[in-house]
Amino acid sequence: MSKIIIVFLAVYFISFFGLAVVWRNYVVAKKTGANALKLNKKIGAEAITGLYFKYLPLVSILVFTLYAFLPTLYQSLGPMALINHKAFQLIGMGVMVIALVWIVVAQSQMGASWRIGIDHDEKTQFIQKGLFRYSRNPIFVGIIFTSFGFFLVLPNPFTLTILMLDIALIQIQVAIEEQFLTETHGEEYIKYCKHVRRWV
Repeated sequence: MSKIIIVFLAVYFISFFGLAVVWRNYVVAKKTGANALKLNKKIGAEAITGLYFKYLPLVSILVFTLYAFLPTLYQSLGPMALINHKAFQLIGMGVMVIALVWIVVAQSQMGASWRIGIDHDEKTQFIQKGLFRYSRNPIFVGIIFTSFGFFLVLPNPFTLTILMLDIALIQIQVAIEEQFLTETHGEEYIKYCKHVRRWV
């Protein structure tokens, strides 16, 4: 089972960063001429969430690297024993795959408006079609489920901490973004918020 998990996670991380970060940034740059990564030169709460978006994924990769190549060191992290452990791992892999598809679809529906972080230099359109008819933040929903699935696949204090930080810091980022969108789009965005839930 461990070999299956290693192969799965290796393919997953490559797919996630390839499709959801590199490829999507390339698509936006080609359409707009702008870099979609807007995490630098932030202040206050945005600076904190910006650091999170940049560096917390590296912790996930570090945990995977230890599991794949340094299993003895990985054991020192204190893996958690879950009932029906293998079943939960399979469920976790399924959750991660569905979450990635969900994220990529939502990004595609955002089109040229997609950003990582808030773009204070350009007024982007807020999207109301597709998954955004049911959730104001479908991409963040997908990220949280990705972290949840990762915890089920490799349950340990680090993956649990990643999940908890995801939930906490995404809440902060969403509050910041919604305030920005309200100031930018005014009544149109306020009406949208009344009809569409923040999550699902």
